[in-house]
Amino acid sequence: MHILMVTPESNPFARSGGLAEGINALSRALVRLGHQVSVVLPLYRQVQESGLTLSFTGKTLSIPISWKTIPAEIHQFEMEPGLNFYFIGQDALFNREGLYGTAYGGFEDNAERFIFFSRAAVEMFDALELDGDVCNCHEWQTGLVPVYLRTLYSDRPRFEKLATVYTVHNVGYQGLFSSFDMPLTGLGWELLSPKGLEFYGKLNLMKGGLVFADLISTVSAKYREEILTPEHGFGLEGLFQERAAELYGIVEGVDYNRWDPARDPHLPAPYRADDLAGKKTCKAELIRQFDLNLPVDRPLIGSTTRFFERKGIDLVENSLDDLMRLEVGFILQGTGEERHQYLLQEICQRYPGKMGLHIGFTDELAHRIIAGADIFLMPSRYEPCGLDQLYCLRYGTIPLVRATGGLDETVQEYNPETREGNGFKFSGYTPAELLGAVQRTLAVYQDRDAWQALMRKNMALDFSWDSVAPKYMDLYQRARTKRLHLLGEDA
Repeated sequence: MHILMVTPESNPFARSGGLAEGINALSRALVRLGHQVSVVLPLYRQVQESGLTLSFTGKTLSIPISWKTIPAEIHQFEMEPGLNFYFIGQDALFNREGLYGTAYGGFEDNAERFIFFSRAAVEMFDALELDGDVCNCHEWQTGLVPVYLRTLYSDRPRFEKLATVYTVHNVGYQGLFSSFDMPLTGLGWELLSPKGLEFYGKLNLMKGGLVFADLISTVSAKYREEILTPEHGFGLEGLFQERAAELYGIVEGVDYNRWDPARDPHLPAPYRADDLAGKKTCKAELIRQFDLNLPVDRPLIGSTTRFFERKGIDLVENSLDDLMRLEVGFILQGTGEERHQYLLQEICQRYPGKMGLHIGFTDELAHRIIAGADIFLMPSRYEPCGLDQLYCLRYGTIPLVRATGGLDETVQEYNPETREGNGFKFSGYTPAELLGAVQRTLAVYQDRDAWQALMRKNMALDFSWDSVAPKYMDLYQRARTKRLHLLGEDA
């Protein structure tokens, strides 16, 4: 099967979060299954600075945007046989410091940028004669691709049998813009309706993908259930309910080439399940790096997150005074809203030697915290999938999570009597519930034999993309069967 993947980001070219890692790893896993994958993303400045040399395809397309046309240069990079990356180049739109915006908010022309990108991707498929079997589009930035394939470009023979899957990674970000941006799309005004792209008077790009794709997926079965409700559906729960029979939840995977403590280049010492000495070295080095006054046998809690309330940072702030009264150390890396940064810095200053804080993000420190901590805290208000808890399992670091979305699905509460489960979790969004979970975790930590047995058991769990990719292939086959059935053909 030839899979066309349309995404706003992917490693190793452009990254703002876990999506980039997932796209790259899924694509490679699909190729290992014997399929061909073509990935399309914008030619951002990050791509140009990635150190990877792209080749110009010789194609420059003219993309209609409202009353004008904008050129799109098509570049290419062959990652490996069967895996090609294509880039939509337009410096005025994509040659910028950030992918979607700055610390002060999204770029004001994001509607134009990603309407252009979506339409250019469809034009590119035709111009390069990429005959795909299925097109998997990710996030709001690509929501118009299924719309274009079924409207303005529906008469192109190449697209008639092309099935579409639209993958939602976070319903909280929908690509909402003014209805006055509708002319940029080139679509008829009749599509700006409740059954189309309209959302409370605005243009909703994610809604385009949800309405027009053959099938829809999201990044965990639990999150699939949650987005059917008003609490997590962000106004789109009615549409998700309408398409519930065609909505699938698939937990994301881990790239164990990047996340393996036995060969992780970021760690001060490697370790394995049958030799945990290196983990103690990682912990000692992390304590030294943050100048904590913590004996190495005392529990160390770590967290790498974004300072936004959806990640539970307000819950952490409201719990820290009580947490610091326990015999634990706490190390936190993150960046986000300035009000949280200032408050966390103030709290950290109150607990010298007990709390370490790094404002910012580096991949190296993320690896070191996950390896060096005993317990990893993820108290998200909502979390579609979450990846850090999956990394922690491989690193023998015990996840302590709030029971929501993918965190609830992948972390099972540890039972000290039966020794079943792989971590600890709490349900209520309160400091009392969080601290209760911490105390349950610390009680098990005191039993060194039980704790090490739990670490070793977790390190053997398999959340690899090789175990996930077949589920995507099943989804793609279902989408293709539906598309051919609509055309009156057999799959």
